[in-house]
Amino acid sequence: MISHLFFSPDDVSSPRWLQAFPAARIDAAVTSANNADFVWLLLRDELSFLQIQSFSATGKKVIAMTAIENPQEARRALETGASGYVHYLAAAEVLEQVAQVVAAGGMWLGADLMRQLVLATARIIPAATTPKADLSLLTSREKAVAELVAAGKTNKEVARDLAITERTVKAHLGSTFEKLQVRDRLQLVLVFSQQ
Repeated sequence: MISHLFFSPDDVSSPRWLQAFPAARIDAAVTSANNADFVWLLLRDELSFLQIQSFSATGKKVIAMTAIENPQEARRALETGASGYVHYLAAAEVLEQVAQVVAAGGMWLGADLMRQLVLATARIIPAATTPKADLSLLTSREKAVAELVAAGKTNKEVARDLAITERTVKAHLGSTFEKLQVRDRLQLVLVFSQQ
């Protein structure tokens, strides 16, 4: 069973952490994480980035949590070894998604930051470096979902736009990733940007 450890001061926490991971431990003092697979660390000061680096160097999956999402802070957290960056008050379902993505070797950013990154990358990276993919492999619904995701929409926004559930969006995305042999949303954007 995967174990989760949340490092956060006593005056800053969220009941959603235990909703997402009922067996998680919450600790105010950033100490050893020997028994944890995932370390969720609330960013507070310069020391937080050194702690990310230290935990990630030992093979821990580190997710940086923040009170205010900031592109520069996100970049720094990822550069120092974090595998994710999320608001500390994110919904339990989002925290579960973060853990799933990171466990699968992916990287997680909040929806707004991901949208900024995806759209900026699509404009910067030349089509010649983008993987080729056969979109005819997709069903019409998979293609509709993929096009909206490639435009920078979140799963919730796609579900609302297409009048389907978020679970259905996830299923279509999983199938699309497999068929197009892409690993994440960013690669999907690159595939669609060359079409």
